Amino acid sequence: MKNLLVILDPAHGEEISGKRSPDGRHREYKWSRERLRVIEHLLQVHGYTVVWTNTTDREIGLTKRQNIGTQLAKQHPGLVPLFISLHNDASGVTPEWRQANGVSVWTSKGRTTSDIFADFFIQRISEWMSTVNRRIYSPAYLDRDFESDFTVLMGDYPALLIECGFQDNKEDVARLEDPRFCKQVEDWIVDSIEDCNNYVSRKVKK
Repeated sequence: MKNLLVILDPAHGEEISGKRSPDGRHREYKWSRERLRVIEHLLQVHGYTVVWTNTTDREIGLTKRQNIGTQLAKQHPGLVPLFISLHNDASGVTPEWRQANGVSVWTSKGRTTSDIFADFFIQRISEWMSTVNRRIYSPAYLDRDFESDFTVLMGDYPALLIECGFQDNKEDVARLEDPRFCKQVEDWIVDSIEDCNNYVSRKVKK
């Protein structure tokens, strides 16, 4: 029996403008959902309880995502929730190719359980995706990545917002469209969640 409740939060909706590569080939909403469906299956095989904030291709709103995540966490009081929001990043708002690239893991502001979980993900990036830029904001406590008050990170649950590759960088888009890289992302997230669960299990046994 796993100790984590994994709450999957797919990126935006198909109708949200700008959430795509400048040439329109890559769509963030689709990529995120495809990865999360595979991740859900792998986690369920491993014995995890997995739930979603949004099972449609449409956008339901950030506050609704947060509220659903909080409700789901309360519905499983015997499990420690871990909210995973999977996105592609962008360094501009206009449709043109840019230079920023890499993977980042965002948490809420302040020292929380989210930071501990984020560190497991950050440590695994180089193992699974050695060719990407690991975007580390600070080498301070737990070598954690960026912190923000993003709405989905502010619910009653530990939460991570993963920005995997930049959809306005040609090299990153090529990676995101490569099935081998997509499998690396899926395995990275599953292995990192296993690390988080092992950490929680050790805490429960004490």
